[in-house]
Amino acid sequence: MANVPSAARSVVRAPLGFWTGFTYPFRGMKVVFFEHPGLVRYWAFPILITVLVFCLGSWATWTYGGELLDSWWQAPTEDGWLAGVTRFFHAIASFVLSLALWAASLVVLMFLTNVIAAPFNGALSTAVERIKTGQALADEGFGVLVRDIGRTIVLEAVKMLLYLCVMVPLFILQCGVPGFGSIVVSVVGFVFTAWYWGLDYTDWPAERRGWTVGHRFSNARARFWTWFGFGAGVWLFLFVPFVNLLFMPAAVAGGTLLFLDQEGAAPEPTPTPNAS
Repeated sequence: MANVPSAARSVVRAPLGFWTGFTYPFRGMKVVFFEHPGLVRYWAFPILITVLVFCLGSWATWTYGGELLDSWWQAPTEDGWLAGVTRFFHAIASFVLSLALWAASLVVLMFLTNVIAAPFNGALSTAVERIKTGQALADEGFGVLVRDIGRTIVLEAVKMLLYLCVMVPLFILQCGVPGFGSIVVSVVGFVFTAWYWGLDYTDWPAERRGWTVGHRFSNARARFWTWFGFGAGVWLFLFVPFVNLLFMPAAVAGGTLLFLDQEGAAPEPTPTPNAS
């Protein structure tokens, strides 16, 4: 019976933590777009860079995908039904190859965007923390990344590797076990992706405090429901084309506000063994 109050607190804490985290992307939107519009000097450049890279990647894959296929399989030019059927399948293969290359370019873009946008997002996070705390923090975003570009790339690669280590087996499960696999992927994939984004968008204030990667993951696990709720709010907007670009600075600001509030909150209670 001694465990009942603790279990009840856990049941209540889960939805409260989720809802608390879910509100932070919208708080970040309010800070960035309405209360402090001057912050545009930090978040405009990553959006422009992302749009440019996306356009270049899309143009290259859809322009040269067919030429890449032609380099080892030329479509026949003669007349006849067999040549016509071959040209049909060649066109299908060209489309599929271009689509696969385009999808691969999006994965690469997701990684590169995090690296390219890191100095701007770091500077934005620093500015939001200055506004929130009133402390005179150094505007370290650009200089730190230039100085520690290697560490930034390694950190983004570790986070991307973690994401792929979870999502790739889920994708294989979905292909291997239709029906049940799709349900598992839909549920587990969404929960993990939301939690992962919660971790990703609270990373800059953790970096400024010198937290190790292990410390960041431990903190995100200890406050799972809050980070999951925050990531779910981010997910709500990041999956809407074009809106996601404008919402990224709101997610950065919201993640900074969440981290600061959680840092000042009481630590998560640690269960203690029952007295015999």
